[in-house]
Amino acid sequence: MPEQHKQHRHTRRQQRSALAPLALAVGALCAYVGMGAGIPSVHAQLGPIASAPTTVTAGYACDAASCKPPACQCPSRNPPNGLDPKKIPQFITLTFDDSINSVLIDQIRNYTSAYTNPNGCPLAATFFLSTQYTDFWLAQQMYGAGHEIAVHTINHIGDPPLGEITGAVAAISAFSGVPVSKITGFRTPFLRYTRKTFENLQTAKTFLYDSSMPLDYSATQTWPYTLDNGPYTSCSGGTCELPFRFPGLWEIPMYTLRNADGSENAVMDPNPVPGGTPGMPNADEIFNTYKTNFLNRYNSHRLPMGIYLHAAVSVTQPAHITGVRRFMDWIRSSGYSDVYWVSNQQLLAWMANATDVEASLKNPALDCLMPATAPGNQEVCDGVDNNGDGVIDEGLVANCYYANLAASFSTCFGCPTTVPNVSNPVPFNGAPPLRPVPATACANGGTWNPATGLCVALTRAAKPAPPAANKTGSGAGGATGGPSGNGGLSAKSSSLSSAVTAGIAILVAAIVAGYVH
Repeated sequence: MPEQHKQHRHTRRQQRSALAPLALAVGALCAYVGMGAGIPSVHAQLGPIASAPTTVTAGYACDAASCKPPACQCPSRNPPNGLDPKKIPQFITLTFDDSINSVLIDQIRNYTSAYTNPNGCPLAATFFLSTQYTDFWLAQQMYGAGHEIAVHTINHIGDPPLGEITGAVAAISAFSGVPVSKITGFRTPFLRYTRKTFENLQTAKTFLYDSSMPLDYSATQTWPYTLDNGPYTSCSGGTCELPFRFPGLWEIPMYTLRNADGSENAVMDPNPVPGGTPGMPNADEIFNTYKTNFLNRYNSHRLPMGIYLHAAVSVTQPAHITGVRRFMDWIRSSGYSDVYWVSNQQLLAWMANATDVEASLKNPALDCLMPATAPGNQEVCDGVDNNGDGVIDEGLVANCYYANLAASFSTCFGCPTTVPNVSNPVPFNGAPPLRPVPATACANGGTWNPATGLCVALTRAAKPAPPAANKTGSGAGGATGGPSGNGGLSAKSSSLSSAVTAGIAILVAAIVAGYVH
């Protein structure tokens, strides 16, 4: 074969490899947010839920004398340990469903960055991860930044079989470096579950909690509880065939948002408000919806507030980011110094050791392990810029491309023979080229080095003191947010919708040129 033709084939392989991540991410995005005729919007991922349940399950009973925390917890709208609601922190959980990839990562970081809790720890979110369309290295970066990684199956299947659940755990641990002992949460796709779903969670023996059951906050109020006595409210979206008792498995309800007039808004991704902007809500409406729901909790029993999102929505609806960030700014600028943005794991840990506002400043449940970054550190592949030179894991990340599947991802743990799947979630042909993270995390704040298979001691960043206003950059209540008028978003992220559109155009041109098949 002529050398020029060989080089041409090599160049086209390089071009296909370079375009594959964009093709994959844009394809996933189109599936999630409904670009193109006949593709359901992201809101369809909630499944056939008309509204959250408003009544307690018939015959439900829980004996607080025999159901003792932390192994068992009865439903209650009162805080744990008999604490006065006015003297405890207000908790907000920020959760994301589905994948983490190059199209969505900037949106995610706009939600999660530059916010500090009253104890000096950064905001911690929870990611319910579907491994399909996920870039494992980007997921590892979220874990390295202190966020929780939970399970949303491999292929985003409602009422999933056991392999979809345990396979996701195995793949996330193997390729994102999250210890199995730290993957303890689950949310079922489409919020569609049956008794078998929960039986599978117990069979897996690694899960602490589920968070798939919507709950009408205005009608049935409760803190998270265990399913020793079944579901507290009637099941919505799924079915709860009897017997439905799962001792020790926590349920973190998905609290519905309420509109200002008291009507139900949505469980995930705010819907249009009564009398508001036609179509999707604007930033002001999103901000006001969250503000209304926050004040309702803060001024009453201080039940946790949940913000449940699909990051993909923000690509075509950037008002979501602006509205949420404005809400975050408003909390701190208004003097609410007792509000914590926590992961689901942190919330349950605090419930096991509930403390008042002052004691919560030093409650281990709300503490954090700051990223291992400081000048002089060696760089290991852990999703963190260890030596502080501005580049994460330089020279250590494997970029994996599978032409026959038009699939690609990056990882610190070497490329498997194919993409993780239900039949083979860790598809190495023989021993992995690098050392997998152990099931338990490194002791004493150590960092796992996959090249050596050892826990190494690295200097960690100092915990910052929270600023007085704790600003995120988007302004508390203005119509346009920050001075730039883009709600405090970076120029890169505020224009991401245009970037995605351009990316689609590039793909079309590449297909015409024969580079993507």
